[in-house]
Amino acid sequence: MISIHNIKAIAFDLDGTIYYGNQAIDGAAETIEYLKNKGIKVFYFTNNSTKTREQIYSKLKGMGLDLSLDTVYTSAYATAFYCKESQLDSVYCIGSDGLISELNGHGISTNNEKVKAVIVGLDFNINYDKIATALLHLQNGCKLINCNQDKNYPVEGGRLMPGCGAMTAAISGAYDKDIDFIVGKPNTYMIELLANKHGYGNKDILVVGDSLDSDIEMANRFGCKSILVTKDNSIKQFRNCF
Repeated sequence: MISIHNIKAIAFDLDGTIYYGNQAIDGAAETIEYLKNKGIKVFYFTNNSTKTREQIYSKLKGMGLDLSLDTVYTSAYATAFYCKESQLDSVYCIGSDGLISELNGHGISTNNEKVKAVIVGLDFNINYDKIATALLHLQNGCKLINCNQDKNYPVEGGRLMPGCGAMTAAISGAYDKDIDFIVGKPNTYMIELLANKHGYGNKDILVVGDSLDSDIEMANRFGCKSILVTKDNSIKQFRNCF
């Protein structure tokens, strides 16, 4: 039996925890409703950089979850927020239309003039020319920022697909340059945004996810409780969650 004593908020990973691809995991909506009835605020975290937070919100709504937009945190949204916060107002972006939309929505130019940073997200159309352009900007002293370092991500049928980390490796390897900032999990940037906005301390938040290297490591770095969900739907205790 899981104890939620003193927990004010739960941050759920999405891929592999709430859904696989476009298929919701059985019981997800009922679990969320149960927690909300207990007075616990539920948030949704994803390293997915291909979609805007509005698109993730709509996806979750379509799966029967009752939520509000401000409970959704994506690496695309967080990357745009980080760029604005860091005054990186012009960037070269390798990524999806969703990532570009988030950047533009936060006042970040992606027209490739006076570029201050190269932003790397998951790009289904990455090619040699994009890598070459990124390399040129890095040679000119631009920062290298990636949405996350996920090597892969799960979809339906247990298949793994190449992740953002694979894109970044091609670019950093071409110039032998370290990444200047990683926005997504296991970095704590997204959970810090949540805590600061809603006034939570690290002891108030429980993280639930399916990745030791991403979700649980983020929780460990932030100093909050966490639960690992395994592929056989069992759970493992971390930091006295039971």
